[in-house]
Amino acid sequence: MYVASFYRFAKIEELVSARDFVEDLCAQSDVLGTCILANEGINAALAHANAGVLETIAERIKTCLALQELRPTLSRAHPDTLPFDKLLVQIRPEIVSCGTPFDFTLPALPKVNSNQWNNLLRANEAVVLDVRNQYEHDLGRFRASIQPETENFREFNNFLQQQTEIDYDQSVALYCTGGIRCEKAAQSMFKLGFKSVVQLDRGILGYLEETTDDSFWEGECFVFDQRVALNETLLEGSAELCLACGGPLSPNDKVHPLYEYGLSCSACHHELTPATRARRSERLRQLHLARTRERKSTAECNASSEGLPV
Repeated sequence: MYVASFYRFAKIEELVSARDFVEDLCAQSDVLGTCILANEGINAALAHANAGVLETIAERIKTCLALQELRPTLSRAHPDTLPFDKLLVQIRPEIVSCGTPFDFTLPALPKVNSNQWNNLLRANEAVVLDVRNQYEHDLGRFRASIQPETENFREFNNFLQQQTEIDYDQSVALYCTGGIRCEKAAQSMFKLGFKSVVQLDRGILGYLEETTDDSFWEGECFVFDQRVALNETLLEGSAELCLACGGPLSPNDKVHPLYEYGLSCSACHHELTPATRARRSERLRQLHLARTRERKSTAECNASSEGLPV
């Protein structure tokens, strides 16, 4: 199963027509995933077993919405993983939520490709700022990068206005998963008067796609689908979600003293009162029963089909 991730900031006026087109286009090819449309552009992650189908879908969306450029990044899932359960095409106020619309009146702000990014990090002359959430940063990051301890992207502007660690004259290098959050973060920093800000073009996913040797990336890259995270080759990684709080867990997190399967991890253990333990234990029991019923149903179905052509 392949997943194509792409976005584009562009003025889209006829949102309902655009939504209907994308929905019908994807449904005709049995494509699953999420697509967000707004007056400021498009943001999508779409899945299909055939990479060519996804490339055709992206090209047709580019043509229909009159987008100058659309560069999907392809990643993979394990054969038994379905990244998305359904197709969801939505109209929202923003294609990435931060509380501030994209400003098309600003000049195009600078981006660097993967080789330039490596040179920048090698020179060690810029503050490398991760604009993702803290739990994403904990799972994987670029060496020597910092994260402002934000739990969601809407907190980033508050961080900028209150922080005193980064001087306005310092060089700052921004990165995120696919590049979309950096676009808005860079605009916010430009408006506040930061003198030198560059973005990693196409984000971590683009970097991993283009970089095979001499990588500065460490760990896994969190993604917002059922794969949880990707490794350095853009294949599904080893991270799982905590069944208690929904946060990502690395293999090391699962051997932490505070980790209890289905009940807590080191990040949410402080929430584990007797009442929450009882609720989570019951939820775990119900989940186990549901999985047992599902396995039994699958076994019965397989038994009844013996001897039939497959």
